[in-house]
Amino acid sequence: MDTSEHCKEVYAYFGLAMYRAQCVEQSIIQLLIFFDFFKENVPKFESREKWEADFDRFDDALSKKTMGRLLGAIKEIGVLDSDIENTLSLALQKRNWLAHAYFVDRALDFISEAGRNKMISELEDAIKLFNSVEDILNPISRSAAIKYGLTDEVLEKLNNEMYESAKGDL
Repeated sequence: MDTSEHCKEVYAYFGLAMYRAQCVEQSIIQLLIFFDFFKENVPKFESREKWEADFDRFDDALSKKTMGRLLGAIKEIGVLDSDIENTLSLALQKRNWLAHAYFVDRALDFISEAGRNKMISELEDAIKLFNSVEDILNPISRSAAIKYGLTDEVLEKLNNEMYESAKGDL
């Protein structure tokens, strides 16, 4: 493989690692929706319009938070055990390092084939970490979704409705 292609491969692995980190962020947001918003708002449901407005406000506020603040919020709620919280803290550290310092820290590695191979291996490990966090969080979200009636059938119906409404825009 020539140098240019090898560099592109490093960038591709980096992109996948950051994508998987963002998936972890979204999983934390899902947990906050179920264990904070739903818990608070389901008992006092008044109307679909109010629900949608309140949900949009909550979701908008969450989407502006950093992963560290999201993690702090989920820790505050206390729905995860300390092992999961520790794993999430590791994922946060890895995500922050990738986002803020990775290419600076690996500048010398990036100029050699062996260094780029090391970077790819390191990025694969980060991807595995983020995937393992998803494997931990997804069943928790799934269980909460079912508790609130969001079964596979309901979710599929919602997905189909969203797809149909988006299709008109394409």
